[in-house]
Amino acid sequence: MRGCTPLRTVVAVASLLLMVSTAGCWDALDIDRRAFVYVMGLDSVDSEQGDRIQVSLMIPVQGGEGGVGGAGAAGGGEKTRARVQVVVESGANVEEAVEKMRAMVGGVLDLSTLQYVAVGAGMRPEDLTSALRTLQFTRFVPMTPLVFATEQNTSELLRAESPSGRGFTDTLDAIQTQSRMGLGHVHYPQSWEIMAILVNKTGDLSLTVIDETAQADRLQGVGAAVYDGVKYAGLVGPADSLMLYCVSHRKYPGGTYPFEHEGRELLIRILGSRTTVKAHHGDADAPRLTVDMRVNATLLDSGGYRLPLLNRKRLDELEVAAALDMEDRLGRLLERLQGWNSDAMRLYHEVRVRMPRMSYEDFKKVYPRVQVDFNVSVLLVRTGLLR
Repeated sequence: MRGCTPLRTVVAVASLLLMVSTAGCWDALDIDRRAFVYVMGLDSVDSEQGDRIQVSLMIPVQGGEGGVGGAGAAGGGEKTRARVQVVVESGANVEEAVEKMRAMVGGVLDLSTLQYVAVGAGMRPEDLTSALRTLQFTRFVPMTPLVFATEQNTSELLRAESPSGRGFTDTLDAIQTQSRMGLGHVHYPQSWEIMAILVNKTGDLSLTVIDETAQADRLQGVGAAVYDGVKYAGLVGPADSLMLYCVSHRKYPGGTYPFEHEGRELLIRILGSRTTVKAHHGDADAPRLTVDMRVNATLLDSGGYRLPLLNRKRLDELEVAAALDMEDRLGRLLERLQGWNSDAMRLYHEVRVRMPRMSYEDFKKVYPRVQVDFNVSVLLVRTGLLR
């Protein structure tokens, strides 16, 4: 036992030195002041310091009026009615901006609670790609935050106050829930879905656009942003975005769709759609595709028609009218996408199977000349006892 004395002495001395060297470290980092991040906003910036990206974080206020780590005193932190703070910082990349925020907050920035990522207008393609890769391959950041775009600066959007007092994330959740019920046409892809599209090159991105408006809760889906790769290409309206999602997702829960027939404005609720895309060898080097879409819908507004309960003749007419209207809209939408060179319908997903030698880059070169035949069939039923 006497031979163990030197070893015990060494262990004791090492423990003492470790205690002395680490004294005060936990005082510098207050682990009790943990800031849970709910929303992250991404914008491109240019500064003399070389900053390229601006990051906005929405953090709930802890302890009432006191805030989180004094974030309101620096970096543009601001408290809103929903008891949250929007902290803004910029850097050469997302990592640098977040590190500046950590130093500012003085506690722990917990990104494991991240629910939404907002992509601001004018986001540079290389910055967006870098930011998404950082979020996707960083520990303690979930792979499932929902992503949407905005035409505004994200720091301004995150400060939007709802007159009803509803929180920012609650409003976004409500918009998505209404969409699932067929009351809209909003889809938030998860970050891993976006990375899968970028890595596998099966098509181009399309993101729901959320802007601040004068409507009830100030936030509203105004359409979809379509991209050429990760480069912003243009904005399509709500009805066009619904048709776009039905094709790009192949199977979509639906939304509300307006159309006209015999001078009357009609409204149907799409309960679900299934789309099949087939690729064929076309003229020259450009493929030809056929898009078959089956839509189940209910008639919300009869447009003044009288619809007998035992006679479907009028409903059959409306089915044909709705199908033709959707085919025309899809044709016009494709022309716009080809003008932007955006494969937001993800047609290449089928082309690469039929024509394996055609790469994504080769497809984008001939994409403006690609011909697509749209065939839509609608099964329409009435809601209640409409006139």
